[in-house]
Amino acid sequence: MAKKERTFAAKLAHESRTSHKETCPVCGKEKTPIVYIAARTGLKDTWRPQRRRIKVCDCNRKEIYG
Repeated sequence: MAKKERTFAAKLAHESRTSHKETCPVCGKEKTPIVYIAARTGLKDTWRPQRRRIKVCDCNRKEIYG
């Protein structure tokens, strides 16, 4: 019987339950995991979304959110 794959939301929920709270060494604030969706260009001048899970704190918040 095939193993059932977890959904993306289930993976995020599991990470928030099991992982320890990571603090930023520069600002000392807690890092929050988010889903970052970037636009990647393809071979024929098309674009597709790229989903990445990153952790945001006060140091890199301006770079991520603009």
